[in-house]
Amino acid sequence: MASESKGRLPAAIEVAAILLLFAASGAWPLPDVNETVYLTKALHHVDPSYGRGDWFLETPDAHSVFYAVMGPIVAACGLESGAWVGRWLGWLSLAVGFHRAVVPLLPTACGRLLAAAVFAVALRHTTAAGEWVIGGCEAKVFAWAGVLAGIGEIGRGRFPAAVFLLGGATALHPIVGGWGLVACGLAWWRSRREPRAAGRGTVRRAGDMSTVADTLPILAPTRPPAAALGGGLIVAGLALAAWGVLPALSLSAGVDAAGRALANRVYVVERLYHHLLPWRFPEAMVARHLLAILVGTIMHRVVPVSPARTRVAAFREAALAISLVGLLIALAEPLAPDIALGLLRYYWFRLADVIVPFTLAASAAAVLTEDGVCARILPGRPAVVRGLVVAALLLDLGLQSRHWPLPGRTGLRSRADSMVDAVAWADVCEWVKAHVPPGSRFLTPRGAASFTWRTGLPEVVAWKNSPQDAVSLLEWRRRILDCFSADGTLVTMARSTAALGAARMRDVADRYGADHAIVPLDVTDLDTLPFERLYANHGYAVYRLAPPPESR
Repeated sequence: MASESKGRLPAAIEVAAILLLFAASGAWPLPDVNETVYLTKALHHVDPSYGRGDWFLETPDAHSVFYAVMGPIVAACGLESGAWVGRWLGWLSLAVGFHRAVVPLLPTACGRLLAAAVFAVALRHTTAAGEWVIGGCEAKVFAWAGVLAGIGEIGRGRFPAAVFLLGGATALHPIVGGWGLVACGLAWWRSRREPRAAGRGTVRRAGDMSTVADTLPILAPTRPPAAALGGGLIVAGLALAAWGVLPALSLSAGVDAAGRALANRVYVVERLYHHLLPWRFPEAMVARHLLAILVGTIMHRVVPVSPARTRVAAFREAALAISLVGLLIALAEPLAPDIALGLLRYYWFRLADVIVPFTLAASAAAVLTEDGVCARILPGRPAVVRGLVVAALLLDLGLQSRHWPLPGRTGLRSRADSMVDAVAWADVCEWVKAHVPPGSRFLTPRGAASFTWRTGLPEVVAWKNSPQDAVSLLEWRRRILDCFSADGTLVTMARSTAALGAARMRDVADRYGADHAIVPLDVTDLDTLPFERLYANHGYAVYRLAPPPESR
């Protein structure tokens, strides 16, 4: 017992260090990207009086497990404190999952910490489809923690445990965990076809925590209790996955085939093309992703072979195969657009966006910490090379520190408010929260994402708050067109409904029950609006469009 506790303490210290590294990378001012979506939804999930009347908050929930967990926390602590609790829980989960993933691959604590630092940097610079992991609080952060922990079990050759962890990740986020399960199945299939390759050279070495006996425990002859446990873990994992997947599949119900096709086009082509359509990905991001694949492959080839590294490499190849299938589907869009867009909405490039940086980081750390390999492929003494890499990582840490929301810092800009004048927007929302009657519904600028977060009041529609079920997605598009489109398409859109004229504002307000509006001051002919101005700062003005709810 004493030796066991001695082993746990260093592991806990490593996890704490990785936690701080991840927090340093992801600590942005509140609210961060998607926190305005996920945490307001979570609060409304447990307290329907919050944001009552907000159309988006009352659309079907796609991540009910996350809402059930985070909702009570946010309700008890408030949105801001609850967000910080959720962030730290998410970063801790990622740190535990990452540590679990790299222990079979890297023999030393220094190597594992180096891998964590490289991973945090690579996540920001080597994705093709813009996936992120370390940042604000949302469902996929916890799901990615489960995927990383599952990779650790794959490295150890414990595929049933991996299925269980990936099933839990799928319950939290069907796309993140679901693709992890698919890749796990492909890696298991490859290991089954090449059992000798997977178990070759399993002489005990520092970088490999597995032995010949545990290389493929569910495939090789095992004791009956172990086989029963493995089967139970698989069944439990698949049950957890079904808990997340089955409700997600129902999101396409309620519309006919033509409606589903239009909803898919809205989702893939008009709203989330930057994650789903490969030819819409920025060329620089694609180039860096391909270079990361190339460099990671080369480094994997030069580090010593171990069963754990072979199995994790098989998982990476499975993730890349999934991306390749997604690319082929995208190429087939001109031939069968409805089928292709219906498939492309499932984020085929998301898994590789994270696994490529992970394997790159693990292989880079293996190269840098093994003197023989480092000296063979890099110029200079290994200690000097390591020092230069650590210096570069510390420089990156210093650059990241500029966005840390430390006490006393002012002028920091929330990433959720990147499309508005952040200072003026926060001020006008504070005024609305203090002076406008509860239940008032607002027309807000198209780039605004944090109105309900900051005020607790409903709004007619927000570009960022796009639902995921087909019925609501079509309604979202209709509202966006009514509020912002000058020509009936999503191509030509105004920043504010006010830019389309007072008659359009009146029509939209009547149609959706809006009684107030926040209008940017640079809108043309703002002074001609026939509405009562209640407040203005240097960026925005608040107008009353109709009597407050209690007087109507």
